[in-house]
Amino acid sequence: MCTKIHHKPEKTKSQERVIFTGKCQREVFTQNSKTGEKGTTPKKTTLISLDWLDLKFSAGKLNLECFDYKGQTFFYSGNECYRLELLPYGGKTYRSKADVFYGDSKLGTIEFDSIFENLEKTAKFHAENSGFYDEWADACQESIIKNFAKAIGATVLGVLRADIALDSRTFESLAWNVYNQDVYPIRQSSLKGGHWSTDKEHLTRIVTGFSYGSRSSGRMFRCYDKSLEVSEKSKHKAYILDYWKNNNLDQDGGHVWRLEAELRNDFLKTVADFNWQHVFDKKRLLSLFQVAQKNYFEFVDFRDVDFRDVEGAINAEQRKKRLQRAERVQFIDFTQVHTDDYKRLKIAKKPKTDRTAKIMIKQLASSAALTVENEPEKALIYAKAAGLLMQENSLGAYVKMKTHFWQPQFEREAWRQLRTVNSMVDLANLATSLVGLQNVYV
Repeated sequence: MCTKIHHKPEKTKSQERVIFTGKCQREVFTQNSKTGEKGTTPKKTTLISLDWLDLKFSAGKLNLECFDYKGQTFFYSGNECYRLELLPYGGKTYRSKADVFYGDSKLGTIEFDSIFENLEKTAKFHAENSGFYDEWADACQESIIKNFAKAIGATVLGVLRADIALDSRTFESLAWNVYNQDVYPIRQSSLKGGHWSTDKEHLTRIVTGFSYGSRSSGRMFRCYDKSLEVSEKSKHKAYILDYWKNNNLDQDGGHVWRLEAELRNDFLKTVADFNWQHVFDKKRLLSLFQVAQKNYFEFVDFRDVDFRDVEGAINAEQRKKRLQRAERVQFIDFTQVHTDDYKRLKIAKKPKTDRTAKIMIKQLASSAALTVENEPEKALIYAKAAGLLMQENSLGAYVKMKTHFWQPQFEREAWRQLRTVNSMVDLANLATSLVGLQNVYV
């Protein structure tokens, strides 16, 4: 059976350390961790880096006509040349995609020609992961990307996604204590559970990490064994091992674990004074990580919270209050590192949309059309519900516009189910039919 790892308490005086490797600044800070025991751990080196970056560009002058018959094109900014090679596929949001090269090195990929009208004059740039772990590229990446945007006549509109990675050997203890429920998340529903693998030699279960939060909320945290991931799943990222070694974080003392924050635009737009260039500053990255985890990715010692008299769903609110009031487990001591504080903005709630009503109208109309003829009451219930939703949300014009697309879909589904469309529903004049059926009784 695997044993839980606890660090022995030891009084330490933490201090900030900044390592300079050539022109590339590496932010290294001392980490204090509280696991299942009171106290702090010995000083451990932790590296911070950017691991993923998606930027939103204006479209500029980039389009398919720019490429020659070989699928290549060149853009220039001063003495800098950028080569683009068109790919045979696009993305989920954009029809076209191209690799971007700066010299012989791949800078990233850019997607353009949006499928959606609201993104018509935009493009999406994804930075190549290896650039974040290369000393020269990391030092110059901001200016290279800025000049690339200038070369294609675009501007950087903002950050769509940025992943901030903290690498250390101390995060294993956090994963074990979360897995064993020795520490408790203040937001229980946000913890997505543990991940593990099997030690084939000893036939024991090995905890390999956990995730917390969701992409839909704009921030998601992952804690996992990065050494194991690189050796088993991401062998093409062996350059990360060189990055660790060059910055005195090799794996001789044990596996390196990663605590990673995936931050998306929904969260980043709530951070005051943040702009896309800040992701290339190590101290600002740490500040961003700090504000992202505050009052969200936090844990309490299970022994500090008494749940004995608040069991059951009725007392869920009481349990929540006790978790919020309990002392936090400190696995990173931000007070020992100088950071430029960010503040959160209060964003007005998005206005209520009719998207849900539109989806339900289509589903109800489809159900009415596909109901067999010998069940008229059932078909009428579906049709009346669809018509009522349409009228309450003033979506008659929307249904008329969509009828041209929905009719062949419904007819194809009826054919697939070996039945005919219910005669009660006039697919050619669906909006009028749904209104007329409101006064029909069977």
